[in-house]
Amino acid sequence: MMRAWIYARLSNDDDQEMNSLLNQQEICRTFAKQNSYLVIGESFDDNVSGMTFSRRGLDKLTTAVNADKIDAVLVKDLSRLGRHRTQTALLIDFLREHGVRVVSITEGLDTSSEEDDLVIGVRSLMNDYYARDIGNKIRAGYRQKQREGIVITPPFGYQKDRNTNTIELHPEASETVRAVYSLYLQGYGQKEIARKLNALGRKTPAQLRAEQCGREVCASSKTRDGRYVWTYASVKNILVEEAYTGVLINHRSETNGGKAKRLDQTEWYRHENFFPVIIEHGIWEKVQQKLKAQARPSNGNKAKHRYVGLILCKECGSPFVPMIRYWNGKRRVEYVCKGYHRNGKSYCSSHRIHEEALDAAVQEFVQTMRDRMAEAQKELKRKQKMWALRKPVLDAQIFALQERIQEFEQEIDGIVMEKMSASMPVRSISPRFLSE
Repeated sequence: MMRAWIYARLSNDDDQEMNSLLNQQEICRTFAKQNSYLVIGESFDDNVSGMTFSRRGLDKLTTAVNADKIDAVLVKDLSRLGRHRTQTALLIDFLREHGVRVVSITEGLDTSSEEDDLVIGVRSLMNDYYARDIGNKIRAGYRQKQREGIVITPPFGYQKDRNTNTIELHPEASETVRAVYSLYLQGYGQKEIARKLNALGRKTPAQLRAEQCGREVCASSKTRDGRYVWTYASVKNILVEEAYTGVLINHRSETNGGKAKRLDQTEWYRHENFFPVIIEHGIWEKVQQKLKAQARPSNGNKAKHRYVGLILCKECGSPFVPMIRYWNGKRRVEYVCKGYHRNGKSYCSSHRIHEEALDAAVQEFVQTMRDRMAEAQKELKRKQKMWALRKPVLDAQIFALQERIQEFEQEIDGIVMEKMSASMPVRSISPRFLSE
């Protein structure tokens, strides 16, 4: 009996009624029943484009293929498997290598049939063109919406009314934004502001998004016990966000082939007086000037310290960053946990190590390895000398054993010949042949 796996996929641009997941699965189940297929398992991907092949449902399918659990994959049509021409062809080749065929039910195609190869190629081209055409139309429509002013997710401090689709101030978050700007202009640093917000129990942007969506939808910083915490980066993001002055900026970047390209400011779409104002423009400009004045000059992306990026905190996973300290008039470098340095003890414990200690540890390790290599070389030379001394004796023993083997082979041949002679019957010769 043919072992089958049912796969279904639904994307945003599909006909929700004709291509619903339930409809696809029902078509596949009916086909399997009519053709006596044994359905081993099912998987699906909802709201996933056919141009991407990083899908959970597809991963379950390939896992079953690698485990040699199935002989066929049932799909409503080949576009459910994928719309990217090259990636779909590679997936079909992968399945063929594992002896698994793909059956497209509504199209009547089977990848195990050579007669269907041409039709499958044409279908793949059509699916690929359809996906790219839809993508171009969606991007063009989205670009027009950006020109008109569109907000999918408002910045921290705002919320979108689900009934009127208008942008409003979020009471708690907007107060937090004002507090951040006020503290910064009072002389507090970004790390100090983060610590104050954590002490006051203010909700972070990631925490509010998780509460609104019912799940985490963006990267977040948490303590060891799972609490959300403000960090240097989250405070910095608020201080540089121009939306708080009321301006909406769209089209800051473009995505092509999965790669985002940052656009020049001349290509941005600016919409003044779009958001309710939280921070006056003059205050925002003052903050930007202060940030620029306090920014450290770039070192050309060249690491000044030899252990940068090589040490990670075992407790929180943050990298260790170098810090220059002066003690009794002497300069020294020590590496500290970035998580603790930026976010305080609520995020991680204090961990630090001097560069001299690292140098000593590295030197000790190198010396140990050098000593081990020297000992290994000595042992190798000793064994080479022993082999040189024993080689003539061993060669003589090998030669003697080879001669003994030849003697045994000759004895065996003699015994075999004797046995053959004894087993052969003696046949009498006719006198007629003797007289001739």
